Amino acid sequence: MPVFRASPPSAAVPQDPGGYPDGPTERLGAPPPWAGPPASARRTAVIALVLAGVALVVAGAAAVLAWRALNRTPAPVAAAAPAPTGTASYAGETLKIRTGCTGVTFLDLDEPRVGAPGPVSDLRYDGRCGGSRPRLALAPGAVAAGDGDDPRTDAAGCAKAVRTSPLGDGQLVSVAKGLVLCVRTGGSMVRVEVTEVTADGTATLRATSWAAG
Repeated sequence: MPVFRASPPSAAVPQDPGGYPDGPTERLGAPPPWAGPPASARRTAVIALVLAGVALVVAGAAAVLAWRALNRTPAPVAAAAPAPTGTASYAGETLKIRTGCTGVTFLDLDEPRVGAPGPVSDLRYDGRCGGSRPRLALAPGAVAAGDGDDPRTDAAGCAKAVRTSPLGDGQLVSVAKGLVLCVRTGGSMVRVEVTEVTADGTATLRATSWAAG
């Protein structure tokens, strides 16, 4: 009896009931290729853009505030006239003046020195004869002077005396024991006290100086 061998199964494409071959399969739930990046990536990009915008706004606000603060900076105040400091340049310096009846002696209070040249001196001492007292007057080097009330007057007290009780131009002051003058020179405030006046016209002064500014 003849033997019929079954042919091996072919790799034919399966047919659907309608007679059309099935195409390649795709995984269920996979996004189509045209769908773009996933939603989480889009959210990250949006957040980054928002943060960048906020940073720009903050930087702009800081620039505006800095500009306003610069425009509101107060103008510098003009410096006041220098006042004498509390530290004395020299203290209790003794100046002895020996002048005849009609003699004139000039004093430089910045060094201090007796017998200074007239153009650079701060005080002029005029001798007197007989019962007349010697006189003191301002010399070219002095800026201003005032009557002091106390031989212990400090720098601030001398500055006040010059301001509130000034000596007039060309005014002569009689020299007597206990007289106190405050003299402002080109760079100092000086307190001058008369400690002694003898019958022959010799006068002894005691000077203390403070730097002005």
